[in-house]
Amino acid sequence: MHYPEIDAASLAEALASHHGPPVAHLLPGSGSTELIYLFPRVLRPRRALLVTPAFSEYERSLVQAGTQIDVFPLRVEEQFRLDPERLLRALDSSTDLVMLANPGNPTGVGIDPGVIEQIARAVREQAVVAVDEAFVDFCPHRSVLEKVPLHGNLYVFRSLTKFYAIPGLRVGYLAGPARGIARLSEAREPWALSAPALAAGRACLGEQGFRERTLLELPRLREELGRGLEDLGLTVFCGEANYLLARLEGAGASAAALAERLRSQGVLIRECGNFPPLDGRYLRVAVRTSEENRRLLEGLKNLLPLQAAASASG
Repeated sequence: MHYPEIDAASLAEALASHHGPPVAHLLPGSGSTELIYLFPRVLRPRRALLVTPAFSEYERSLVQAGTQIDVFPLRVEEQFRLDPERLLRALDSSTDLVMLANPGNPTGVGIDPGVIEQIARAVREQAVVAVDEAFVDFCPHRSVLEKVPLHGNLYVFRSLTKFYAIPGLRVGYLAGPARGIARLSEAREPWALSAPALAAGRACLGEQGFRERTLLELPRLREELGRGLEDLGLTVFCGEANYLLARLEGAGASAAALAERLRSQGVLIRECGNFPPLDGRYLRVAVRTSEENRRLLEGLKNLLPLQAAASASG
């Protein structure tokens, strides 16, 4: 009697009540990453178009499933915004999966839900569209989760670990067509979510006050941090999540070197040179409290002149 639920039924029911789609369209998982790997392993896409820059686990999961991967790089000159017409022109006749994130990671740039539905309709006879909405709770107007029952080829990955800050408990879910969700459910291992994870997931869905406070406070903190980064000479992209992508300017600028120096001060940033097509000048910073954001900005203010001097002498 001390085992967790074999299929996380209570969380699926809570998700259905919270979001609207029936239980048959929802599959809880041990974090969205478990489901990102389960998805290609079961549905076996032959050829995928992957919108980049992107979370590295997409490519790894597709490679493990033997899927051929084409990439669709977003353009910095377009502020990493998705052009649906250009994407549709990039499809190969054998493409049967389009995979992207909304908002993007590491860009934080959001996609209008109407654009995603446009793509899903355009490829409905050819391909499945899979959207990772791991950070969409920070910009809920971007979500297409409630539209899933209207499309037979639209899947949406979601995470409870980002917005609710419970990454150690691993709670996520997938929404999609009932037939596809049934296939995925039948193929996965039982007891994927622990009893504490199930309890935490259900509790998170009831935290309306926390959601309202976060959505009220985060944009102010994000704007404050973005202005501070721009004042230091960085190019900042218009993200909508709890992080910002920025680019160091100047010859020889290195986000990796900057990250190493900040780490010695107890401040962690993410250098993004391993997110193709980004290069070594790009970095991602979390939006934290005002005090923590000021600490980051002070560290950057002290280190950026040193980096510029080192680049000039080198």
